Amino acid sequence: MQTLVSGILVGGLYGLFSSGLTLIFGITRVINFAHGDFVTLGMYGAVLLFASAGLSPLIGIIPVAIISFVLGLIVYRVIVRRTLSVKGISAVDAQHGQLVLTLAVSILISNVLLMIFGPSPQAVQGVLPAVYNVFGVYIAQARLVSFVIALVVFGLLYLALQRTLYGKAIRATVDDRDMASMVGVDPNKVYAVSFSVGIMLTGIAGCVLATYYPVTPTTGAGFLIIAFVTVVMGGLGNVVGAFVAGLLVGIIQQVTAIYVAVDLQDVGLFLVFVLVLVLRPQGILAGRRASA
Repeated sequence: MQTLVSGILVGGLYGLFSSGLTLIFGITRVINFAHGDFVTLGMYGAVLLFASAGLSPLIGIIPVAIISFVLGLIVYRVIVRRTLSVKGISAVDAQHGQLVLTLAVSILISNVLLMIFGPSPQAVQGVLPAVYNVFGVYIAQARLVSFVIALVVFGLLYLALQRTLYGKAIRATVDDRDMASMVGVDPNKVYAVSFSVGIMLTGIAGCVLATYYPVTPTTGAGFLIIAFVTVVMGGLGNVVGAFVAGLLVGIIQQVTAIYVAVDLQDVGLFLVFVLVLVLRPQGILAGRRASA
């Protein structure tokens, strides 16, 4: 039971930042190789706000979310949009360009962070230090609060996709971009907002992760791998599937770490990942798009 609870608590944040990645891919078809680095930026944002202003990451979520959204918008408009609007090249060539450019963004972010903060791990110390004993299951306060925040933020995202004009615009654009344009939807604005929201979710997850997870400039690489595995397991473009798969990934890691070895926790994850690809390549919750 301890292993299950621990896996679910950390899996909530996995699901949140993976939802951002699958939202971006489901709408723009952009594979963002810098996604993990935006998690790192969110973590460093929390560390910086706490060190300079004594601001708890739980409050720092607001400025980090705003800054992450703006950064996502800048990256989209300056880099990603250019790969979506190039005429005379195939979709495959466009995706190759996106991979190279987002990888370049990843390298840029990690090296800038290395120059500013150095290679040593940093963390937010002393925030949410309590540990609860619930029927023999030990629950760290930081992980419990982070899971609740992830659940609330994901719930707001789901409601926005289902109940708002933004969500309707997304569904219309995904179904038929040309028809959406004819009824007044601007696909370019939908792409820009969706990309920025995806990065914002990532920044929020990173900010909360900083309450119990140390960060270095290269931390994002590990989170990128987790996000890709989670997105594929949940079904490409499926935000609900990504969140559920995030919980599953957290459980798999914890089970492997406890019953096999901590150093092999990702091995168990990749074994399950391969099984999913073989037995259900469309994902564990296939059939529902990014707007679901």
